[in-house]
Amino acid sequence: MTAETTASPSSRKPLLVIFVTVFIDLLGFGIVMPLLPRYGDHFLVDAKVAAASQSIAPSAAPGYVAAALSLIAFLYGLKGLPESLKRGETPRSRPGLFNVAAGLRAMTRGSHALILATIFLTTFAFAQFESTLSLLTRHMGGTAVAEGTHDWKRGAILGCLMASFSAMQFLFAPLWGRLSDRIGRRPVLLVGLAGSTVSYFLFALVTQLGNNGPILGLSPLVWLLATRIGAGISGATISTAQAYIADCTDEKSRGKGMALIGAAFGIGFTFGPLLGAAFVSGSSREGMSDQGNFLVFAFIGFILTLSQGLLVRRLIPKLGEFKMGLTGVLLMTLGLLLIGVASFQASIPLLISVLPIVVVGYSAATPSLLSLLSLTSGADEQGELLGIGQSMSSLARILGPLAGLALQGVEIAYPYWFASGMMAVGVLMILGLRSAIPQKQAP
Repeated sequence: MTAETTASPSSRKPLLVIFVTVFIDLLGFGIVMPLLPRYGDHFLVDAKVAAASQSIAPSAAPGYVAAALSLIAFLYGLKGLPESLKRGETPRSRPGLFNVAAGLRAMTRGSHALILATIFLTTFAFAQFESTLSLLTRHMGGTAVAEGTHDWKRGAILGCLMASFSAMQFLFAPLWGRLSDRIGRRPVLLVGLAGSTVSYFLFALVTQLGNNGPILGLSPLVWLLATRIGAGISGATISTAQAYIADCTDEKSRGKGMALIGAAFGIGFTFGPLLGAAFVSGSSREGMSDQGNFLVFAFIGFILTLSQGLLVRRLIPKLGEFKMGLTGVLLMTLGLLLIGVASFQASIPLLISVLPIVVVGYSAATPSLLSLLSLTSGADEQGELLGIGQSMSSLARILGPLAGLALQGVEIAYPYWFASGMMAVGVLMILGLRSAIPQKQAP
């Protein structure tokens, strides 16, 4: 009892340091991500076509700002972050990496199959929406690219650029986790922050030099892809940060500790775009400016933080996971359909007004589906199934941008209508769970 009591105060400082370092690093992520499809699209266009379309060269300032923020996070962590594992201490077990055999076993279990499939569809649809939004805002009020230059192949290339970050996280998260079990959490986290600093700096350098043509014989787009691969490998240390929190908290306070990561992400994704907006142009020849695009993403981050922190957390205990999950998927279905209408009509007011519907829907659906997965699982399979659920989300974040940007290359509205159809299937899947979930959750 005494050990538990003394553990809590002593863990406050390292948890605060973790929150601050992750938050500062995610500010950099929030700066770079909204502009990535635009920058990739710029370097993908032939120089003559780009000149004909009078496109504005991308600014390198956001990349340099992101690199500076990651450097600050590294220095802060270097000074203030203690090692969470004592010498000879056995780390707490964590859910394992998704594997095909475990996934196939889970997909044969009635309710689990429906929940896991719905988790995949929900994350896939949101990843499509998230990755294509930058090009959509550039389309509003103008032409996204010169006529005849945008097709599904070009969209697929941009999809690979966007998906590379999530793919590296998917592959390297368990490797970083296992390495942190051997050498400690602190060195792994510091290496990740240092890697982010280098990746963002190279991103800015490529953006700056790429306007003059190939760099060392390779196209700027190839170098841009390399920087995103590096950022994904470095960013995969988020799972190590979660393990650090597990080391520093007892069972009663673990949930609150883990929530710090979510809070850091939400706040970082809100203020990162706001910070980025200060370093890009507010004018554009191609629809919404880079500055306006940043403000749209900041608006999404604000809604996401508000809905997750206040609305969803209070409504789930009252409505239950089933009703909350169903409501979230219905909202996403409607919101994505309306975004498709807004994109077809090139209506910025309609786009801004319907964005919260998708974001609130996603905020409601995600925790509810994970909770339903836990409620329908036995005590001896919680870790396995929740780990598979996380892996399904990671896989969806890889495939979502690939499909979304390829579809957008054919028609600007297709990703959102396709995603809306996917969510309609998700509604049917959730309705099919009524007989399998605990009675108190049933409508």
